[in-house]
Amino acid sequence: MRSFRLVALTGSAVLLAACASVKPPSVRVAGIHLDGVSLTGARVDVGLQIRNVNPEDLRIERFDYEIKLNGQVLGHGFSSDPLMLAGFKEDKVVSRVDVNLLRVPGAVKKVLDKDRVEAQIKGTFYVRDGAGLRKIKFGSDGNVDLNRDGRR
Repeated sequence: MRSFRLVALTGSAVLLAACASVKPPSVRVAGIHLDGVSLTGARVDVGLQIRNVNPEDLRIERFDYEIKLNGQVLGHGFSSDPLMLAGFKEDKVVSRVDVNLLRVPGAVKKVLDKDRVEAQIKGTFYVRDGAGLRKIKFGSDGNVDLNRDGRR
């Protein structure tokens, strides 16, 4: 009977540890910089401030996202460079979004001429979890300076 309790307690502890969840890192758009415009497209650098809200180190292998300005989709971005965040630490990342001006509404084109915009970002982090990758959703919104890349 005693060995059964020991096995049951050990099994419960392993199950609880496996169910422990990693909180999503917080993400804030720190700046958006229009890097160049042609007749059909624009290069936009999106500065992101990413903070690990967990006490444990977190290895983000890559991430992808959709960004909206004033409610209109600007485009999709990603970073394929791994990012190691120590527990409760933050880092800044700049990601490039190539915008096809022929496919975005006129409202977005007008927004790119402003100094500040409402930016909304939603995406997925792919976080190292043992031998595999775990998907963690993220999102945030806020008022952001245009023509500032967020590196400062």
